Amino acid sequence: MYNIESMRSGQPGINAEQYKEFPVVVPCIREQNKIAEFLMLYDRKIEFARGVVEHWREAKEGLLQQMFV
Repeated sequence: MYNIESMRSGQPGINAEQYKEFPVVVPCIREQNKIAEFLMLYDRKIEFARGVVEHWREAKEGLLQQMFV
């Protein structure tokens, strides 16, 4: 009634040997470094924002505790 096929990973119709022949284009080291610096800048901004959120969360908790004392 139903045609049941096994689940396979990978791309049907192509094998590892064929994948091996595909060119992989990567930016030069200078461009890679520029990209990494750009992303690290955003990582620092995210960490700073997390610190600000944590600061205000702690301030809120302190105020709530003072309200009920």
